[in-house]
Amino acid sequence: MKIKVFSKSLAKGPGYDVAVLDPQATVQDYLDAINNFIEQNTDPPCKGCDECCWERIPLTSIDVFNYVNHLRDQLGLGQDWPLLDFLEKYAYIYVEGRVVDISLGYTMEGACRFLNQSERICSSYVARSLVCQSFICMESTQRASELRSELVNTGMDELVRLWLVQSQQAGRQLFIHEAHRAAPQLEDYHVNGFTNKKSYQEVLLKDICSKRLWASLTSELKKPS
Repeated sequence: MKIKVFSKSLAKGPGYDVAVLDPQATVQDYLDAINNFIEQNTDPPCKGCDECCWERIPLTSIDVFNYVNHLRDQLGLGQDWPLLDFLEKYAYIYVEGRVVDISLGYTMEGACRFLNQSERICSSYVARSLVCQSFICMESTQRASELRSELVNTGMDELVRLWLVQSQQAGRQLFIHEAHRAAPQLEDYHVNGFTNKKSYQEVLLKDICSKRLWASLTSELKKPS
């Protein structure tokens, strides 16, 4: 076990925390630990509803690779630039000045476009995004919240970088769904721990986390046995 997700009493009630037990832990190890916690919890935190499917769902580069790899034919994506095609057809790209935010597209009612509203289930469960996979319907400690946030934000930064690079390579004008004085710049989006990675098993947590957060997450490794 490389990651431990465990129950913890918090000020607002029952919650959970995360600890790293192996410095080589990956993002996939983190997601596996979360799924195991949900499955093993005697009082499952999930309410069995679809409330979280009506919130903004930010995307990482690997999220889009997963959608393309698992659902390319179903989504009708082209062969040449599937990432750009997916972002144009199924994402929502918001640009304000030099800041870019890319999330899953949504319906007129405000639900994730992959939510089957009649059955209240995800129609793309096999390729659901990092923010969906890492969601636990209960309070979390600060470090657990920060870990999830740093992973999602770093993964989105790489997605924005790819969007800018591939648009230029394909000779396409940047496709933006909503813009306010849009002036995105490639120089603002540097290579990071997600760059050149196609699966979460390839992304090491230590390459993503800030030094302060990593020290907190690995504090149990420093304890004498």
